[in-house]
Amino acid sequence: MDTSMRKLSPWDLVALLGVVTAFVATWSVFEQLPDPLPIHFDMHGQPNGWMPKAIGAWGLPAFSFVLWLIMRFLPSMLPKSDKKRLTAGSVPLVAMITALFTSAVHIVVLYVALTPKADVIRIVFTLVALMFIALGLVMPRLRRNPIMGIRTPWTLTSDENWARTHRIAGYSMVLGGVLAGACAFVGGIFCAVGGIIAIVISTLIPAVWSLVYARRADQN
Repeated sequence: MDTSMRKLSPWDLVALLGVVTAFVATWSVFEQLPDPLPIHFDMHGQPNGWMPKAIGAWGLPAFSFVLWLIMRFLPSMLPKSDKKRLTAGSVPLVAMITALFTSAVHIVVLYVALTPKADVIRIVFTLVALMFIALGLVMPRLRRNPIMGIRTPWTLTSDENWARTHRIAGYSMVLGGVLAGACAFVGGIFCAVGGIIAIVISTLIPAVWSLVYARRADQN
C-alpha cells in the first residue's frame, strides 16, 4: 500500500500549528468573550449573526481541524487511478492553506468580539486575498483528480483541458487576490463590493475557459 501521502510533511506541521494557535487563542480569551458571540457581519462590518459563546468560540477551530483531516487524508483513500494523480506535495499544501485561512478567520472573529470597532471587512478581505494568491500559485501544480481544483465536466474528462484550465486559474486567482487586497487597502464599502467582484470573477474565468477550450477541441 502506498503510504507516501499519509506521511506528515512540514506543510502538515504548519497547518496543525495554525489550528493549535486558534484553540489556544480561544482558551486565552474565552472568559472575556460576549455571549452570544458575533460570527457574521454585513457589508458595512456590522454583526448580523450570532451564536452561543461555547459553540461559536470552539466550533470553528474544531471545524478547521476536521476540514484539514478530510482534505489531507481523503485523497489517500481514493482508487489507485485517481490517487496517483495527486502528488504527495500538493495535497498537504492545499490542506495547509485551507487550515490556516479558517484558523485565521476564527482569530479575527475573536478579535472583533473583543474590539467591536475593528474594521472586520478589511481584515477578512486581506485574508481572502492572501488565500487566493496562495491557491493561485498552487493551481498549476495540481493534476486531474476528483477532489481538488477546478472541477467542471470538461476538466474532469481531459488531462489537457485540466492542465490549461489550471494554468489560467493560477493567473486569475493570483490577480483576483491582488485586486481583493487592493480593495481591502482602500477600505469602506468599496472593500466589500470590489473584493467580492474580484474574487467571483477570478473564480469564474477558469470555469468558463474550460468550456471554451472544450468547444474548440470539439471543433478541431
